[in-house]
Amino acid sequence: MSDFGCLHDYIIGASIKRLSLVECDKHRSNQHELNGTQKMKAYLGKKEEFNANFIRLDDAVEKIQQSAGKVTWYDARQKHPVRSEYRFYYPDNPAIKYASAGDSLAIILKTDRQIILVSAAQGSQSELELFELLGDQISSNFNVIDFSRSDEFLSASKRFIIEELGIEIKADYGQNYLDLMTERFGALTFPETKRFSQLAREIAGDLNHHATADEAILHWWDTEEAMFKQLEAELINNKLSDGFVDSDDFLKFSQTIRQRRNSRAGFALENHLAYLFSSLKISYVREAKTENNKKPDFLFPSTESYHDLTFPENKLTMLGVKTSCKDRWRQVLTEADRIQHKHLFTLQPKISENQTREMIDANLQLVVPRTIHSTYTPQQQTWLWDLNDFIKKVSESDNC
Repeated sequence: MSDFGCLHDYIIGASIKRLSLVECDKHRSNQHELNGTQKMKAYLGKKEEFNANFIRLDDAVEKIQQSAGKVTWYDARQKHPVRSEYRFYYPDNPAIKYASAGDSLAIILKTDRQIILVSAAQGSQSELELFELLGDQISSNFNVIDFSRSDEFLSASKRFIIEELGIEIKADYGQNYLDLMTERFGALTFPETKRFSQLAREIAGDLNHHATADEAILHWWDTEEAMFKQLEAELINNKLSDGFVDSDDFLKFSQTIRQRRNSRAGFALENHLAYLFSSLKISYVREAKTENNKKPDFLFPSTESYHDLTFPENKLTMLGVKTSCKDRWRQVLTEADRIQHKHLFTLQPKISENQTREMIDANLQLVVPRTIHSTYTPQQQTWLWDLNDFIKKVSESDNC
C-alpha cells in the first residue's frame, strides 16, 4: 500500500478537450459556457453548483494564474421530453482568459466535490503534465476519465502534477510515522533536515536493501515526504486547536509552512544523493564555490581539483539537483565554467521534447530515475540517464 493512497482518493472524474476559438475569444462569445457531453453526467451529476478553483498553468511557475469562484453544471433542455443539452457555466477566470484556440482545458472533480478548471498552452510543458495525469486522448469534444474505478497508486510523477494543481496530498494511507519521529526527535517538531533524511533512510532501508540506486532514492524520497506531510499535518492541527492571536499570527504561520515546503524538498533530495555517493565511496563536495561564488549542488571530485588548472577538465563533473525543472534548469549552466558538459538530476516527469532538445544543445545531460523514464517519449528515453549511468561516469573519473 502506498503512503499516499490511490488516484481515486483525490479525484472522482475529469474531462479534457481542446478549446475552440469561440470558447476562448471574448470578442466572439460572452456566454461563459462550455458544451458538455452525456458521459460527463457520470461524475458531475444532473445539475449542481460547485465551488471551483481556476488555474492557468504556465511553464514559468511565477506566471501561473489562479482564482476561485463557482461553476454550474446543468441541462439546458431539462424540460424537453427526450433531448438533453448539458452545459458548464463559469464566471470570468484566468483558465479561459489567458487561453487561446487549441489550448487544452480540463474539468477535474475532486473527492471533496470541488472543481478545478485548468488550462495549458498547446504543446507546452504544462500541457504534457496534464496529459500525464489525464491521458492525451484529446479533441474538440470532452474526453471523460473515470478515476473512481482506478486502483493506481499515487506515484512520485503523479504527485508532482497533482500538487501543481493545488490538490493537497495526504500521507496517512500507509505507515504511521509520528511515533517513530517522537521517539527519535522528542517533541513533535521539525529537526535539522539531515537528521530527518537519515531517519527516512533507516525506515526505508539503506542502499543494500534496494536493487538499484534509482530504487533507493525514490524509496527514501517517498518515505521522507510521507513523514514530512504527517508531521506537518499534526503541527497544523495542533496550531488550529490552540488558535491564533491575530491575523498577523495566522499570516506568519502560513508563510512558515510555505517556506518550509519550498526549502525542504530540495534539501531532502540532496541529502539522499550525498548519502548515496558517500556509501559508494565517490569523492564529491556539496555546494563548492566556483566562479563568482556560484555553488553547484555537487562537484566531483573536489574543490581543490576544480581550482587546480592543471587538473584535467574531463575528470571534473558537476550535478545540479532540482525536484522539478521547467525553465529553472538553465540555472545550472552557469555554475561551473570549467565543466562544459553538465548534469542535472530531477524527479520531474514528461519534460517536453523542445526543452530536452535545448538541454542537449546546451551540453546538459538529464539524469532521471529509471521508473520515471516511461513518462518521456521513446526518443527521449534513448538519451536520458538514470542514476546508475551517472554513478558509472563519476566512478570512472575517480579511478582514471
